[in-house]
Amino acid sequence: MTAKPPYIFIITGTSGSGRKTAAHKALKGSNVVHVLSCTDRPPRSSESPDTDYRFVSAEQFDIMHSNNLFVEYVQIDRYRYGISRRYLDLALGAGNHAYVILNRHGSDALRAMYGERVVRIFIYVNKNTLRERLEAKGVSYDIIDSYLYHYNDEVTYRKNCEHVIENLSLDSTIAKIRYIVNGYIEHH
Repeated sequence: MTAKPPYIFIITGTSGSGRKTAAHKALKGSNVVHVLSCTDRPPRSSESPDTDYRFVSAEQFDIMHSNNLFVEYVQIDRYRYGISRRYLDLALGAGNHAYVILNRHGSDALRAMYGERVVRIFIYVNKNTLRERLEAKGVSYDIIDSYLYHYNDEVTYRKNCEHVIENLSLDSTIAKIRYIVNGYIEHH
């Protein structure tokens, strides 16, 4: 009997919903490997290179894209994001389950490539909560406006996902992510 291929857990949802924070806290120390997105945008003050993203120059991104080094990529506003084919293949090839944090376009691309191996977990907050949380964190109004502008398009994607979590409480969201992921791994 051949071993079942590992899962790819996609943490997706609305921008500003806390999906990155929840995913990292839920899966830290687990046997699920985080595969970072590359981006050509500059880091925000709250982001750490090689924790939140692999930050690359626009020229590096162009080279990576032209050499087909991304398994998926997308442009959002002025910046591009992509998952490195090499890093995802390394994780899966070693037999590890992996998690990535993507928007709906990246989620659909991976689902089309990997089929049932992909499990999408959609995390969101309502629009007013989003605005309040971002303002309380001191996020610039340009970023807040961008998140709110994209909100309606992003939130409708939840009906395409296998699991949906409203992030009312970080601890509760972390527990729900762990429960979902462990359920798949235990039956693997």
